[in-house]
Amino acid sequence: MTGLHELFEAESLLGRAYAALVQHPRIGLTELAEHLGEPPEAVAAALAELVELQAVVRIEDDGGVWDAHAPEALSEAESRRRQAQTARMHAAAARLGETFRSVRRSARGDGTVVPMYETREMIAEFEDLQRNACKTVRLVERGPYVCDDERAERLFELKTARIEAGVRYQLLYQDTIYQDADRLRHALAVTAAGAQARTLPDPPVKVLIADGERASLMLHHDERRGDPMGLRIGPSPTLDLLVRTFDVLWSLAAPISVNPSEPLDERDRAILTLMGLGATDDTIARRLGMSRRTVVRRTASLLERLGASTRFQAGVQAMRRGWL
Repeated sequence: MTGLHELFEAESLLGRAYAALVQHPRIGLTELAEHLGEPPEAVAAALAELVELQAVVRIEDDGGVWDAHAPEALSEAESRRRQAQTARMHAAAARLGETFRSVRRSARGDGTVVPMYETREMIAEFEDLQRNACKTVRLVERGPYVCDDERAERLFELKTARIEAGVRYQLLYQDTIYQDADRLRHALAVTAAGAQARTLPDPPVKVLIADGERASLMLHHDERRGDPMGLRIGPSPTLDLLVRTFDVLWSLAAPISVNPSEPLDERDRAILTLMGLGATDDTIARRLGMSRRTVVRRTASLLERLGASTRFQAGVQAMRRGWL
């Protein structure tokens, strides 16, 4: 089914139909189709999708009069859905961790999942995956940390060298990095070198994935003797799950910032608010007494600061940061 984010994208028929109902409440199908310049059949299909999304309601069956639900309610509902999705991801990761802990040294896994028991083996595996990566490295960096300062510096230099060699890095850090001066310094330095870096409050896993073909997963600390501290994972359904998990976490994360609490000025806050209501650039410009060119420039800057590809994503990330 279509996602709610399409309602806030002016280019799509769904977005245009929803925006028209916001601006022209209690409108009939024929009048709405004329307003949009689209065939009534296409508009009727779009309205059916909007009903499924609980974004619009048909008020009068006989006359076919339509109206929109409040944009704020839709935004809040989508935010709750994403929070529930994150909670399910955490629960799935916990179940996966229990499965990992049950892995034993045997030939049954055909070498696709191999436990690692020593800290030095884990660190060597992290280095090896990065050193041999040809295209991409996806890394979720969170506690527990097993490297001393010297090893952490060596891993930082390795990341920088691989980025210079053309390897694309996506680095996902725990929000606590903002309280760790050395790790934050390293993160900002590799970002300046060309890596992409984002943060989440509590990533459920610590994992490094190289080229989507190999991975190393560090398990949560466990005092039981004989328990593996990590897993080396080759091509398998487990690896596919880790790749999908990373992609979902990445979509929920916010870009790393030198000052994560940097405030918005009043105009940018007003632009974000109007964007969340489905207003076009022209409407925002008129409401705020700005030129359309200035609105477009500020909107692009806000999307970049928030690491968002759509206006709806920008609204979600802005609420996460407490900007709205």
